[in-house]
Amino acid sequence: MVQCTIVPPSGATKHHARFVVLVDADAHLLFTLAMLLQRFSYHVCTAKTGEEAWEMITVAVPSLVITDLALPGMSGLDLLHRLRHDSRTQSVPVIALTGDGASEVRVRSVRAGFAACLHRPVAAEELYRAVQQAVEPTPRSNIRVYTRFPVTVNGVALDCGGGECASVLSEHGMYIRTLAPSPVNTVITLGFTLNGRMFALEAVVLYGHRFGEGPFGEPGMGLKFLRISAEDVEHIRRFVRDEITRGIEAG
Repeated sequence: MVQCTIVPPSGATKHHARFVVLVDADAHLLFTLAMLLQRFSYHVCTAKTGEEAWEMITVAVPSLVITDLALPGMSGLDLLHRLRHDSRTQSVPVIALTGDGASEVRVRSVRAGFAACLHRPVAAEELYRAVQQAVEPTPRSNIRVYTRFPVTVNGVALDCGGGECASVLSEHGMYIRTLAPSPVNTVITLGFTLNGRMFALEAVVLYGHRFGEGPFGEPGMGLKFLRISAEDVEHIRRFVRDEITRGIEAG
C-alpha cells in the first residue's frame, strides 16, 4: 500500500499543491491509481474508507480528492457533502470513481458537485486529463513523461553522457536539457530514436531556462513539434503510455 506523510499547512485553509487524497476500498485499484498519480508528479495519500480520508483531510487540506462512490460506511457522496459543508474544504475539487458504466451515473455525479466521474478501470490518459482539468491552472490533455535519451539538434549530437539530452517527452513536444538553448521561436531540426524507430522532426522553441529556472530546475529549452505525422504521434504516444504504466498492473 502507498504510504505518505502529511505535514500540516501553515494556514488552516491552505491547500497543499499537488497533494491528492485517493479513497477506495479495493486495495488493488487503490495501489494502481496511486502509482499513476505519483508518476504524474502528484503526492498521494490513500484511504480505504471515507472516515479515514476525512481524518487525513482535517490534518492537511489536499488540492484534490478522488473517491469511489460506493464506499463502506461514509459513501463518496457523503464525503463530498462533508467537504462542501466545511469552510476549509468547500472549494476542494472531488472526482468520483464508479463501477457503473451507465451514463446517468456520470450525469448525476456531476450535477451533485463532482468535478468528474470516471468509470473503473480507469485508463491512464483519462485519469491524467481529469486531474489536469480539476486542479491545474493550465490543463494539459496529453501525458508527459520524465525520461532520458540522446538527441541531435540541427545535426549535432548533444552530449547525453554529460547531461545534455531529452528529459521530458509528450506526443506534441519535449524538453531538452542543454546549456545552450536556442532563442524562443527558433525552428530547429531534431533527431532521436524511440524503441527502434528513428525520428527526424522540426520543432519550434517555446521557452528556455537557465539553472534553477522553470518547473524542472534544469537548463534547457521546451519544444513543440511541427508537422509531425500521425504515425510518429502514435509511436510517441505508445512510448509515453508504456513508460507511465511500466510495472503497474492494469486496474
